[in-house]
Amino acid sequence: MTLDWPLDLHPVEQSFYIHTLTAAPSVVGPVLGRSGARWVAELTVEPTMGRLPWLEALLTRQRAGVIELLLPDFTRLAGVPAPETFESHAAEIGETRFDDDTTFDDGTAFFAGDAGPPTLAGGCRGYLVLTGCRPGGIEVLAGAFLQASPGRAHLVVGGTGVNQDGIALVTLAPPLREPPVPGLAQTATSRVRMRLTGGTALASPTTPPQRARYRLSFVEVSP
Repeated sequence: MTLDWPLDLHPVEQSFYIHTLTAAPSVVGPVLGRSGARWVAELTVEPTMGRLPWLEALLTRQRAGVIELLLPDFTRLAGVPAPETFESHAAEIGETRFDDDTTFDDGTAFFAGDAGPPTLAGGCRGYLVLTGCRPGGIEVLAGAFLQASPGRAHLVVGGTGVNQDGIALVTLAPPLREPPVPGLAQTATSRVRMRLTGGTALASPTTPPQRARYRLSFVEVSP
């Protein structure tokens, strides 16, 4: 069972970041990276009087983290603009011919590459493959909060640019935990599968007339 955090229940304050694990053998030595980076979120929520019982019910249903929750990053709900498509590039360059400079028998030509919208074609570890992008583009979707599979969102931190066939390789953080699901690249309302940490989420101070303030901490669930 997994619960959805409602998009209309905004926190008044939020921290949503990737916790990267490191190790330093000595004070003056190099800092070493370790595997296991994951999303961490801290929300401060002040529900209105009408939403207070509802929020208490939601937090109680999570059973102090036993039940997982799909949590959005409220600073990235709108997503980022999709990269330009290969189709827009093809419209500019005009017709494409065969290698011997011939066309079809009726004199028409064609466009090479994927003419549809940019799509997620696959990936491995810290990389995703996008197809249908505009050739020559760089830093495709850089900074996007991209959902590669249900409940698994990643920050796009860079890319190798787009080749002449409209294919882009982008780098991610944290690395993929599950195989990506092919399809349109989702950057809006992406969610992370998390669990509530600590067992005192319901112990929030409440002042008249029922003005409550919740400080909630979440951590990404490992597969």
